[in-house]
Amino acid sequence: MSANLITLFRLFLLYFIFFVLDHSGLQGYIWAFFLTIFLILLDAVDGIVARWLMETSEIGGVFDIVADRIVENCFWIYFATRGIISFWVPFIIISRGILTDDIRGVALTKGMTAFGEKTLQKSSIGKALVSSRWSRGLYGFSKMLAFLSLISIQGMAMPGSEYFVAHDTQNIIRVSGYAIIYFTVGYCILRGIPVILDSIPFLFQKRNPGN
Repeated sequence: MSANLITLFRLFLLYFIFFVLDHSGLQGYIWAFFLTIFLILLDAVDGIVARWLMETSEIGGVFDIVADRIVENCFWIYFATRGIISFWVPFIIISRGILTDDIRGVALTKGMTAFGEKTLQKSSIGKALVSSRWSRGLYGFSKMLAFLSLISIQGMAMPGSEYFVAHDTQNIIRVSGYAIIYFTVGYCILRGIPVILDSIPFLFQKRNPGN
């Protein structure tokens, strides 16, 4: 229960971040930068709390994934509407998310979960890219850096930003920021492929005519 409350708080914090971005000018981008770090860190905290209080459950895992999808989709969509990234970025991210989440929904009815001991990932590549702690950590870290890059790139277009960051430094931040953003998009696609491949055996298995 406590872990789910933390996940719910993350969603309220997410909406507050976008409210700040829309109504507080350059100062709002500075606040949003640090609040986004806190938001992403909470994603790790809810999992730690769930294991510590022994509150891990299938519904908790699903809720956590749903919250993650809402967080990342909101960031991609918001900054695509601001022209910072192409609309193709949220288009690809959301399409990939819907596909893999639907597959995981079917897997859940068969007693398989996205992560953990009962994960639907059976191949060694699938376990490494999707279920392993290092891969999930890398993806989470890259998303955090990507979202911070989006905030920074948009923030540097605000009047007065040159007083905080020199022009040459702004160019470096933009180049490295876009590199991180598109690495994150590529890694998102890469992590979705094993989910699709490992789902083929149970998605297309033949039904017993007697059932």
